[in-house]
Amino acid sequence: MDCGGREITNTILVDRYGKGEFKTVQAAIDSIKDNNDRWVKVHINAGIYVEKVEISLYKSCVFLEGDGKDVTTITNDKDTAATFTSSPSNVIVHGITFKNSFNLVGQRPMLPAKAASIYGDKSVFYKCGFMGLQDTLFDAMGRHYFKDCYIQGEVDFIYGGGQSYYEDCAIHATQGKSPPGFITAQARESENDTSGFVFRKGFVYGSGHINLGRAYRNYSRVIFQETYLSSVVTPEGWNSWNYKGHEYKFTYAEVNCTGPGANTSKRLWEKKLTSSELNEFSLSSFINKDGWLSNLPISFS
Repeated sequence: MDCGGREITNTILVDRYGKGEFKTVQAAIDSIKDNNDRWVKVHINAGIYVEKVEISLYKSCVFLEGDGKDVTTITNDKDTAATFTSSPSNVIVHGITFKNSFNLVGQRPMLPAKAASIYGDKSVFYKCGFMGLQDTLFDAMGRHYFKDCYIQGEVDFIYGGGQSYYEDCAIHATQGKSPPGFITAQARESENDTSGFVFRKGFVYGSGHINLGRAYRNYSRVIFQETYLSSVVTPEGWNSWNYKGHEYKFTYAEVNCTGPGANTSKRLWEKKLTSSELNEFSLSSFINKDGWLSNLPISFS
């Protein structure tokens, strides 16, 4: 399914103050017919929308558009369930921040509380924000493209088995004075598993100390390329977590990174990639071999 290429067949307006067709994002999504096969845009006017939003498996070809990640926010502080869940293939999200502030309310102990869970193939997030503490972004499965996004957290705040490319993203660690946290917990299961997280350009910054990642499965795979790493990154960089003795199976690599946190002399299990291996992790090779990114009703400029 290509959802009709670059053409949008219908636009639905959401405004929390009643100036649109719906006051909630979920009501707008629910109005889209099941088994939809043409792009439908849901434009969400500026505002804070306190709700949990789910795009069901039967509602493909949905384009959620906010007025900008700094002014359009969807947030949940009631429980640890994901503020936003996207299950189908062919979903675009632009200019929205998703926040789970459950851990930020009162004196609750920190628990995994997702801002977003992404399950569908061919999903794009452009100029979006993801805010939480632990397990902020569940990059579960499928090919995903994150461009010019802001992602914030303390522990495993980008995790899962997605096959994803993060380009020009700001990764904000908020660990403070606690023990070092972890940006990624990638869950590649085997040598034949195509999943992995590739970060190209962008920057890692924040407070306290943070590891680039820890292994969530045997063949965990994360690559940082041309990324600015601030001094919050620990000298060791990586952690085997529950997979000690399996470190030779990991693919943890840093390629042409810069900044005070980019010194790899004390890194653990750092892999050196050949030029041909590195090419396998380019945008075109890793997630876009069939050219789906150029057949969308959005321009990345």
